[in-house]
Amino acid sequence: MLTPTQLQAIRDVVATGSLRTAARRLGYSPSAISQQIASVERALGVPLFERSPRSVRPTAAGAQLARRAVRLLADLEAAEDEMRSFAAAERGRLHLGSFWSAGFRLMPAVLTDFLRDRPHVDVRYEEGDPPVTLPAVAEGRLDLAVIFEYGTVPRNDPPDLERTLILEEPLYVLVPKKHRLARRKRIRVADLSAERWICYREETDAARSLFHICAEGGFRPEVIFRTNDYNLPFELVRNGLGVAIVPELALSKSEDVHLIRLANPTHVRRVFAVRRSGDPNPFLDQAVAVLRAAAATIDRELSQTNEPPTAV
Repeated sequence: MLTPTQLQAIRDVVATGSLRTAARRLGYSPSAISQQIASVERALGVPLFERSPRSVRPTAAGAQLARRAVRLLADLEAAEDEMRSFAAAERGRLHLGSFWSAGFRLMPAVLTDFLRDRPHVDVRYEEGDPPVTLPAVAEGRLDLAVIFEYGTVPRNDPPDLERTLILEEPLYVLVPKKHRLARRKRIRVADLSAERWICYREETDAARSLFHICAEGGFRPEVIFRTNDYNLPFELVRNGLGVAIVPELALSKSEDVHLIRLANPTHVRRVFAVRRSGDPNPFLDQAVAVLRAAAATIDRELSQTNEPPTAV
C-alpha cells in the first residue's frame, strides 16, 4: 500500500519537475526521494517518470498518480484536522434522550448551550421513558439519557452504565382548590384513603409508585381514570373528579388546584443522567453540569414561592 511519504514525493516531483527541488520542499535528500519513487514503481510494476541527466518527466501513469496523490493527501490532511478538532472538543456528537417532563424543564438548557457554543457538534434529542432510553444508551444509540426512579420502585439498569444524580423531586398530591384538605402544607397518604384517584397507565412506574405509597398508608387506591397525558390529570382534578400524585418537574402555576407535599420524605422521584461507563465522549461532563445547573434553578424558583405551583 502506498504511504503518505511516497505520495508526497510523487506529487512534488511532478509539480516542480525536479528531484532536487522536491527534496528541498519535503526536507529529504534527492537520493531519498528517488528511492521512494523507485519503490513505488517496483511495487506497481509501471514506470512513473522518464529520467534524463537534467530533468524528470512524468509518464501518463505518473501524472495520473500525482493527481490522485493531491486529492488523497488533502483528504488525509483534512482527516488529521478533524481528529484534532475532536481532541480539542470542537467536533463530535452528543445524542440525548429523556422522559417528557425533564425534556420540558431541563433539556432546553443543554440543547441551547451546545447549539449556541459548539456549532460543529452533532447534537440530537429524542423523548422516551427509561425502558426506551436506557437500552439506547447501552447500545450506543444515545450518549446520555435522563431517567427517573421513584423511591418506592427501584430500577435495574443494564450493565456497564453509570448514574449521576441530577435532582431529587418531592411528590405532591394534586387536589381541587376547595378540597377539604386543601389548606394543608403536608399530608399523610393515609388521609386520602377515601379519595378517587387519577393515575398513569398500569404498567408505568408512576402507577406502581402510587400503589406502593398507598399500601404504606394501609389502603388500595380506587383508580377511576388512567392516562399517559401529562395534562389530563390536572384537568380532571381541577373539575373535582379525583386526586393525583405529581412530581416536582411536572409543576407550574395555577389558581384552580392545590398541591400538598407528601409528608414521608422517602416519597420522592430521583432524576439521573445515565451514560456508558468509560465513555470518552468529552461533552458528557459539560451536559451533566448544565443539567444540574438547570435543576438548581428550578429548585430556587420553587423555594422562592410561598405555595408550590400546580401541575403542567
